[in-house]
Amino acid sequence: MDDEEKKQLVRSFIMDAPPGEINDVFNDVRVLLEDDDLLQDAVTEPFRDYNTENHLNITSPAGDYEVLITKFGEIEPGRYVDPRSKQSFIFDHVRQEVSHTEPFEPDSETEPFREAVEAEVDRYLDDHYPDGIATVYGKPGKEIIIAIVDNKFNPNNFWNGRWTSHWSFVAGKLEVNGTVKINVHYYEDGNVQLQSTKDIKLSLSSPPSQDPAALAAAVVKAISKAESDFQVALNESYAQLSDSIFKSLRRALPVTRTKVDWGAISNYKIGAELANK
Repeated sequence: MDDEEKKQLVRSFIMDAPPGEINDVFNDVRVLLEDDDLLQDAVTEPFRDYNTENHLNITSPAGDYEVLITKFGEIEPGRYVDPRSKQSFIFDHVRQEVSHTEPFEPDSETEPFREAVEAEVDRYLDDHYPDGIATVYGKPGKEIIIAIVDNKFNPNNFWNGRWTSHWSFVAGKLEVNGTVKINVHYYEDGNVQLQSTKDIKLSLSSPPSQDPAALAAAVVKAISKAESDFQVALNESYAQLSDSIFKSLRRALPVTRTKVDWGAISNYKIGAELANK
């Protein structure tokens, strides 16, 4: 296997790392590769893609809250924006270090809408996400992008999970587009992953208000309903999976339709031997 093939293999391992386990995957890959120089060269891009796709949360340069590392906040290669504190910074994806913080000037036309949406999203997280973190971005032309993540890592009980979603809309238009993604990994005496992704298009029920607070409330209300509907549908589908599909794959009882008493199995054997004498 040449170096390029090894790099592709490393990328596939990194990109498939379950929630909260990327460092474990990295350490395992390092042992397999046995070449730190090649490893360093191989992991830089996959780490960047993994972190941005999964909305990595880090401590803001402002220091008192979390900000997300996403593709929506990358204003130039390797430099990301924290819209809340109006700062930008360089982020090292492998070492997960922040450096070279600078002031960031937001789009003046979009910023009132962004701030209103940010305040409404904060209230939404408090109501629906135990450990939720969001970053709201403003782009020229009154475009607003909302990125959300909620992680739950429970390695002591052999499971980790992550919910990510992102939503975008233009102030003054009816359409809101988003994607919701769930990834749960359970690995006690096995290795099972649940992955579910859904692209969603919403239409606001009435012409959008030009008042930032009213528009933010309408958009977040629509997002809340869409995410709740997705969660309910997912719960129902897996309940059906357990009740019907799994049962069709394997009998709940043997062909005798009687459960085997494994504690008495030796008695069955002795009785059969006595009957044959």
